[in-house]
Amino acid sequence: MALEVGIVGLPGSGKTTLFEALTHAPASAGVGMAPIPDERLDALARVIKAKKVTPAAIRVVDVQGTGPQLLGNLRQVDALLVVLDGFSGTRVPADDLETLRLELLVADRDHVERRLDRVTKQAKSGELKLKQEAAELEKRLGIKDRSRLNDYLDNVREIEARIEKGREAGEDRTDGAGRAHRHS
Repeated sequence: MALEVGIVGLPGSGKTTLFEALTHAPASAGVGMAPIPDERLDALARVIKAKKVTPAAIRVVDVQGTGPQLLGNLRQVDALLVVLDGFSGTRVPADDLETLRLELLVADRDHVERRLDRVTKQAKSGELKLKQEAAELEKRLGIKDRSRLNDYLDNVREIEARIEKGREAGEDRTDGAGRAHRHS
């Protein structure tokens, strides 16, 4: 089975262009194979007198979506290839990378919270394994005790607001050299 690589990036970053260049498939396909050239393969095939030569390939997925949908799609791939717009002059790649990281963190958090809700309800049966899992999930979420849950949720809402603000078209940004850029 081929290694599956998911291409992720903000809209307009060049994901689709890279996908088409690697796979020679139309962007509408969303999934394609990219051969891995190896000049040693033909020589090896001659030595062992192979009847068929099949080069290695990776499966490339143009991952769509944002938030939970993005995370759900990412769970299907083995590796991520992050594409950032560093050439148009309209984006700040470091800011785009931070936005992607925050989206992934929020999506992960949502996944863990949904699991915690299910496990907490099931743990009322008294099963020790479920209680331990609930405690571990709370620990992963950074919830020391249930009374701090509202503080945690307030912090999450603040992060979500930052992500949304980063997506808004026309937001002015400056790069490390003080040059202004439009974030879109």
